Amino acid sequence: MDKEKITLQEVANDGQSIFLYYDTMVGVYTAYGLSAYYTTMVTEPFMSYSEEMQMPVALLRRENILYLRQSLKKVEHTVKTSYEFRMRIPIGNAGYDKWARKIRDKHSQVNAR
Repeated sequence: MDKEKITLQEVANDGQSIFLYYDTMVGVYTAYGLSAYYTTMVTEPFMSYSEEMQMPVALLRRENILYLRQSLKKVEHTVKTSYEFRMRIPIGNAGYDKWARKIRDKHSQVNAR
């Protein structure tokens, strides 16, 4: 995965895009930052916090991807590389900071034990 590309896409996220990236090591699609936040509004991925990327990360199983494909407009897809989906209406990032802190705090509690 290209960390710089992910960071740039999430910083420029217009409040309507979900970018997913395929993690070849684990065999799942991942969403970071705002994309992870928006993903939770459509399906229930496994959530964690990426210390390397410094943002929340959603891990999506095949069922999550199928649900996204049924619920959202697919913009782009490259098999086992990436997806881009568009929400029907912009969500914005009003609740993102509070949500991201909650994910980071849960992650930190697990690591502290």
